[in-house]
Amino acid sequence: MAITLVLNAPTTVAGQTFTATASGAAAGEPITFTYDAALPQVLNANAAGVAVATFTATTTGPVVAAGTINGTAFATETVTAAPACVITVTPSPANPTTGQPVTLTTTVTCNGVPVNGAVVQLTTPNGSFVGITAGGVGAALNVGALPLGGNAVTATVVGFTGVPPTCLCIGNTITTTVTVTAAATCAVALTSSPTNPTAGQPVTLTATVTCSGSPVGGATVNFTGPGGLSATATTNALGVATTTTSALPAGANTVTATVNAVGGTCTCTNVTATTVVTVGAAGTCAVALTAVPTNPTAGQSVTLTAAVTCSGAPVVGATVLFSSGATILGSTTTTATGQAVVTTSALPSGTNAVTATVIGEGSTCTCTGVTGTTTVTVGPSQTFTARPACYTLNFPPLPWSFAHATLTVTGATPGSTVTFHSDGAGGPVLCTAVADSFGNASCVATLSIFQLLSGYTATTPVPGGFLTSSSTLLPCI
Repeated sequence: MAITLVLNAPTTVAGQTFTATASGAAAGEPITFTYDAALPQVLNANAAGVAVATFTATTTGPVVAAGTINGTAFATETVTAAPACVITVTPSPANPTTGQPVTLTTTVTCNGVPVNGAVVQLTTPNGSFVGITAGGVGAALNVGALPLGGNAVTATVVGFTGVPPTCLCIGNTITTTVTVTAAATCAVALTSSPTNPTAGQPVTLTATVTCSGSPVGGATVNFTGPGGLSATATTNALGVATTTTSALPAGANTVTATVNAVGGTCTCTNVTATTVVTVGAAGTCAVALTAVPTNPTAGQSVTLTAAVTCSGAPVVGATVLFSSGATILGSTTTTATGQAVVTTSALPSGTNAVTATVIGEGSTCTCTGVTGTTTVTVGPSQTFTARPACYTLNFPPLPWSFAHATLTVTGATPGSTVTFHSDGAGGPVLCTAVADSFGNASCVATLSIFQLLSGYTATTPVPGGFLTSSSTLLPCI
């Protein structure tokens, strides 16, 4: 005969017991039963050839019955998880403040499935409350306003109504804490910029709305004040609302920002803030014009600088037109320092009256039409000329000392330094010389083999820049 094995029950819940029955053995035949990590059980078959072992279900796996005479039999025990009860308590609102009624919703699940009909008792600082879970959403109970701080809430399943589920969960309990914070408070801060405006100057008013220190977005703020000020703005995500006005008169002006409407938990409506904006008298505009150099030569560049101020402060963004008689020399805009700069070489020889005129500005000063003048005396043109030069080979003619040449210029400023370059005004320096009383300068340059391939350039500094002149460099014949 052969041994057969039957499990009862073949499917169990973890922790339950099941039996393994081996039949077909010889009477008295030892049968060894093994399952999972349990200790093997050795039982002798009865007179009918049957042996029965009992195991506690742990995990799904094979059960083996091995006889000493009639072979071995196998069967599989399937084990499922034991039912698990889970209780949760959820407050609404999630972050209550003092004075807010709180609703506590208790849910009970069995292996993740909502349990309907569970009788739940809530124990809170405000007393005990009883509800019944239903509709898969639990039992919702309004327990009123809880005290400030952490409140311990205990939910216990004390009974059941209706058809019992797989697991009753009776006696299961959970304790959670519902934290109640202080009620939110609304605040408005109002500032102005600039802090010391002048009459007619734009003033930006900024209202910052917060709720217990956090920004309040979407709040409507009304700005009111002297000079007919009445404006409305909405706070952004940072709780900031702004408006700009040029209507505030000279003197001390009390400006008010009032919150007209706001959403959220804060009660901000009609909360106000004030600030005093002291407006000074309108400033006076002035233009100062300078020229560098003041005594250039004909054709030399002259830098004209107009400094535009309003009561001594720089005026930024003013458009300035530079002219000499009917000749327009250029126009530009003042920088952060209030300066507008143009460079021109169009002034003729002689005495030139130069004018800088403000033709537009964005300040509170009335600068349009305000002018500044200076005189630029232009001397005769200075002819700075590099003379052709020839080179003579050195002996021996080394690559870095291949030849030499005498380089000469005329028309330099007496006593000025003249620098001779290869490869243009920015190229390597060949030699330098000081101009004599006639404006002539010369020096002997040692030339590499590569510097013979081009001419040379002479430079000399003059007020406002440099004079340059280039000439040829050929072999001496």
